[in-house]
Amino acid sequence: MSEREPHRLPPGRQPYDVLNGLRVGAFAGLALGAIVAAVTRIPWFLLLGVVVGAAAGYLWERGRSREDRSALPPKDTNAN
Repeated sequence: MSEREPHRLPPGRQPYDVLNGLRVGAFAGLALGAIVAAVTRIPWFLLLGVVVGAAAGYLWERGRSREDRSALPPKDTNAN
């Protein structure tokens, strides 16, 4: 078996789910940052909200993906 073999994914998971988490987190952070920026009149909260939201969304989905992958049964090494 090769060391560079791709990771298996559980049913229903896509390889780009972590990027979707990043995108959704950035959008949610933008929305929250816009509310805070409108109240405080400090526009930097828009950028701060996007960065923090994107990081949170990415880390959240990456953690969920790792949990789902660890729940998979062991791979059958005898199968071709």
